[in-house]
Amino acid sequence: MSEKPLVIDWHGLKRMGWPYSRVHTDRLMKETITLSKRIGGRGSRAREYWDIPNPDPFPTGRRLGAFPTSRYVWRVKDVLDYFEAHGLPVSDDWQAPI
Repeated sequence: MSEKPLVIDWHGLKRMGWPYSRVHTDRLMKETITLSKRIGGRGSRAREYWDIPNPDPFPTGRRLGAFPTSRYVWRVKDVLDYFEAHGLPVSDDWQAPI
């Protein structure tokens, strides 16, 4: 009897066929996107920043512990809905036991 998992970690997300890195996944989970533009003349280091709402965020992951190095997990239903909405293919063997 094969039961579907309720949560999935990073390795399971990659087995599903997630094409992005951990850093980009963190960017996609944020509620806002930070844009910047250089102001001033050539060679100027001054920048202007804007925060705009993320129109289509990836489902927010939760940490399994209170430590910064704790593992992220996502709800499988949310991830599958995101994959379906964006037309991403899901690998057949993502439910394989670890």
